[in-house]
Amino acid sequence: MRERPRLHVVGAGVAGLAAALAAARAGAQVSLYEGAPQAGGRCRTVSPPGGFSHDNGTHALLGANPRALALLEAVGARESWIEPEPAGLPVYDAATGRLATVGLHPLDWLRSSLRPEGLGLADLPRLARLALPIGDRPIGALFAGRPLLESFVEPLTVAVLNTPVEIASARRLGRALRRVARPGGARLYVAESGLGPDLVAPALATLERLGARAATGARLRGVEGQGERLTALAFADRTVPLGPSDGVVLALPPAEIGRLFPALAVPEDYEPIVNAHFRVAGPERPRFVGLRGALSHWALARRDHVSVTVSAAGASVSDDPESLAARIWEEVAPALRAAGVAIGERGEARVVKEKRATIRQAAGPDFPRPRAPYRNLRFAGDWLSLLPATIEAAVISGEEAARDLLGRGAPRAASAPTLDPVRSARGSAP
Repeated sequence: MRERPRLHVVGAGVAGLAAALAAARAGAQVSLYEGAPQAGGRCRTVSPPGGFSHDNGTHALLGANPRALALLEAVGARESWIEPEPAGLPVYDAATGRLATVGLHPLDWLRSSLRPEGLGLADLPRLARLALPIGDRPIGALFAGRPLLESFVEPLTVAVLNTPVEIASARRLGRALRRVARPGGARLYVAESGLGPDLVAPALATLERLGARAATGARLRGVEGQGERLTALAFADRTVPLGPSDGVVLALPPAEIGRLFPALAVPEDYEPIVNAHFRVAGPERPRFVGLRGALSHWALARRDHVSVTVSAAGASVSDDPESLAARIWEEVAPALRAAGVAIGERGEARVVKEKRATIRQAAGPDFPRPRAPYRNLRFAGDWLSLLPATIEAAVISGEEAARDLLGRGAPRAASAPTLDPVRSARGSAP
């Protein structure tokens, strides 16, 4: 009887979970390893002892994310993702104190009540230029001098690309906008109870039912290879040998891939995100509110806390956390109240800084995907996609890496150096 293939997935963020699920559902034996104490990566729920639980940010999905939504369906979590603002997105102008409701689909703009402020006829060819698959340029230059830049284009850009609008890629944003324009593509969804219970936990439970094995606290220190094959994974506490039919998906950030394979070129420019979380009595169902003219960009209010995201946060990531929390709350509290979100008095505040949240998605040539140097190895992660670095990109990358190894086979490597796991680990972060 032919032995089932085995896939080793290193990294249990969304890309790693997607790879592991695709492999397990295809009948492979799956081993999943995560260096952190819990799975989820940037889509984790934080539950400190004696404190309140919250997601690390204000993650959301769109109807334009079919692969991510299909993954939720496959793990029985799709119904837990709800539309917090079905009538249109409330957007608060911090400079004027006005609240507007903005439609996320261009057809919504036929109604003046859902039209972005400042949208004029002169903007239509610019928006078409942004959405068409033609040459790249910075988004800011495309809308220079137009009121729509500040009211709509800039908030959209930093939300999707986490890159300042002055340098952000029109081509990469356009790839997302073409998906949003499809029927149902602009519908906004959030996890009703949080990313842990509504994404990560169901994925892990499904993997367990399918016979997959998962380990946390297993940081990969190095790899061993011979000829065209990867032959072992060296973790801090053990070395895992790889059989002749074993495959490996490294669902890791680019810096980790660069550490393990110094000869490969990986992205080196990143953009930070600052997230602030406030213990506060909130609405029964989640509410999602955008801000403009403020440091804060998005606020997600839940029953017992409010989470706020500052995207492309290069100007504030080094600021004092207490000062940041105070400034963010001063912006967000009136925005939520203007949107009709009932909130109580602010309690404990927590600021989370991610200095390497995403790669910088600037205008210019797409960064070439690094080619895995072994036949039985693939890389996965949102940073490898031509789409914006989002949950959808992570799911696509993980699924395709697993299916490529298990289904279509692997292309012959151009060169396959033998790496010493001890040497590979030198210089790594503790």
